[in-house]
Amino acid sequence: MGFHRLKQGDHWACMLICASALFLSEMPSFAQSTTTVRGKIASITSQEVTVSTPAGEVKALLTDKTVIRTEVPVDLADIKPGMYLGTTATRQPDGTFLASEVHIFSEDQRGTGEGHRPLGSDPKSGATMTNANVERVEDVAVQEIQGRLINLKYPGGEIRVFVPPKIPIVKRVIADRTALMKGAEVSLQTARTSDGTPAAAQITVRAAGR
Repeated sequence: MGFHRLKQGDHWACMLICASALFLSEMPSFAQSTTTVRGKIASITSQEVTVSTPAGEVKALLTDKTVIRTEVPVDLADIKPGMYLGTTATRQPDGTFLASEVHIFSEDQRGTGEGHRPLGSDPKSGATMTNANVERVEDVAVQEIQGRLINLKYPGGEIRVFVPPKIPIVKRVIADRTALMKGAEVSLQTARTSDGTPAAAQITVRAAGR
């Protein structure tokens, strides 16, 4: 059996590979599936958040990979072509949809839940949820109500949604842990680490009244 002496470059390459393997072995690994709950922050520490929901309390680890967002109220006029947004709406007799709320995603969320479907939280209500790209925006009046008609396009389809004034319209923006305060209404998305511990993947602090 023969051996050869490592050259200096080979020596450093070996050290880098070993160090990388050690670093990766110490990082928490996450399962692919995620769970999302909505509730109020009951407590917050530097390492953990506890959210109170109708089904009970949910605890999750906070890591350097936890993404935190806040919702900022925006005006009807702020909806522009090219934005990626979600809207809850109901179908009207003329085939268009009437929005009851609109949330504009942060750019890093583009593609999240893309499509058109019954509202998951109340599938029997007839309301729909659409996450899609804004293709066109028009200022229109429907039954003497001035609003905006937006064309939303997603893979396999396109719908037109009338957005009236005085409905909740918010934009999600990246924030930090200072946004996490006791009593804040949040959506918490968790994924389990390799040892089964729930870790916070994303936390969205909801705007008041949403």
